[in-house]
Amino acid sequence: MNDQPRVILALAAESRDEFVWDRIRALASKIFAVPVSVKFAYFGREGPLQTRRPCITTNWITAAADWADIVDRGRANCVCGCYIQIGDILEQALRETRQASVQAVVIVGNFYGDVDAAVATAKQLCAAGTRLFLFQQGRSGQTEDAFRVLAEVTGGAYHRFNPHIEQVAQRLPEMLEAVTHYAIGGMTALEARGNESAALLLEQMHAADQALASGRSARR
Repeated sequence: MNDQPRVILALAAESRDEFVWDRIRALASKIFAVPVSVKFAYFGREGPLQTRRPCITTNWITAAADWADIVDRGRANCVCGCYIQIGDILEQALRETRQASVQAVVIVGNFYGDVDAAVATAKQLCAAGTRLFLFQQGRSGQTEDAFRVLAEVTGGAYHRFNPHIEQVAQRLPEMLEAVTHYAIGGMTALEARGNESAALLLEQMHAADQALASGRSARR
């Protein structure tokens, strides 16, 4: 089994959102700037009478040269943004942790589904050593509330970006690169980067860690 640090990148966005898919497709040089294994997750076509779409994940990818083809395949098989269940992504991630450690799960898009169930799964991921990094597309208050909670209960981080404002969207590649550095070397690696994106993630991660520690102390 490949012993490289592992990151799951999940896209919870519509296939017709060309900007977001193009941005994800162009991330190879950032994601694979360090030796890391990445699994791409997306939502496939709904079948007859289905009320939710299946979460489809690729094999583990270790080379930038394979990334564009993988994303293109997902884009071709992904249809409208209905029935996206964030809980499905988290459950898939939890299954992966039972095979080998997953250092980080990154979700780009919006939240749909049962918040309480997603939080319960997220707590199991945290116990397994996995942090969640949630990047919101758009301005949904429901998504923001859910993503903030999921980030906090796993010691991760949340950020909202507008993919149609170029100077803001530029931050996503930098943040994803920072996440892969975290997967490789933990907080120390993020601190060594010393850029704005790493600092934004670190600030939230430290705050979440403190909240988790306080919660554990209160239960004793």
